[in-house]
Amino acid sequence: MLSIENLTMSVRDHQILRGVSVEVAEGETVGLVGESGSGKSTTARAALRILPDGAEVSGNVTVCGHDATNSVAVREVRRTLAAMIFQEPRSVLNPVRRIGDSAAERLVYVHGMPKSEARQRISELFVEVGLKDVDRLLRCYPHQLSGGMLQRVVIAAALSITPRLLLADEATSALDVTTQAEVLALLRRLQREREMGVLFITHDLRLAAAYCDRVYVMKEGSIVDHQKGDAIFVNPTQQYTKALADAVPLLPERDSTVRA
Repeated sequence: MLSIENLTMSVRDHQILRGVSVEVAEGETVGLVGESGSGKSTTARAALRILPDGAEVSGNVTVCGHDATNSVAVREVRRTLAAMIFQEPRSVLNPVRRIGDSAAERLVYVHGMPKSEARQRISELFVEVGLKDVDRLLRCYPHQLSGGMLQRVVIAAALSITPRLLLADEATSALDVTTQAEVLALLRRLQREREMGVLFITHDLRLAAAYCDRVYVMKEGSIVDHQKGDAIFVNPTQQYTKALADAVPLLPERDSTVRA
């Protein structure tokens, strides 16, 4: 689904990515973790050629067999094969546009689908991702929905093209624990039903280990570790990975002798 080989990116002589290589197979969930500023989101955006002004990029990127370094091919990749869930849904939804219009925008303006047909497609997807009272939601504005509902909206919008590859960038970071679990279960179900490959970007190390088949660890724009999800933080092979795992705060064990 996704093959990134030796991806390097510089902006105004400042190197952002340093020889990054990542693989995601069909039906696989691959985690990309690291500290803030390590290059996780930049890697995902660069894979789809969503680049900052002045960026200089080298390396090979293949998405579903298409050369994503080719400007013509990458447009087709972004149109029909790959979708991205960006961080914090409130930052990507236009606050003065109704939810239905924002969610259907890609179908209407990129795929040329009639607005009525696109609205029906989005309505069906809203139901699929667990949203209720869909007719009302389509008329709402972003500020009228909770964080969990907005996250489902952007997931539905991403799935509207039936992608084979989904890039989920901190898709649950702004959610409470209960809503996070619901969204993760939803993504897992949809992934299995559609056999999608998923690149799951997160700063939550424990979540990545539990949720992902494999995990890459990034530091200062480079991949510094790569292991199976259930092993990477249990028996880390790299000192940096161990340091990240040790930095995760743990709740103290409750004294069983203390009565409530």
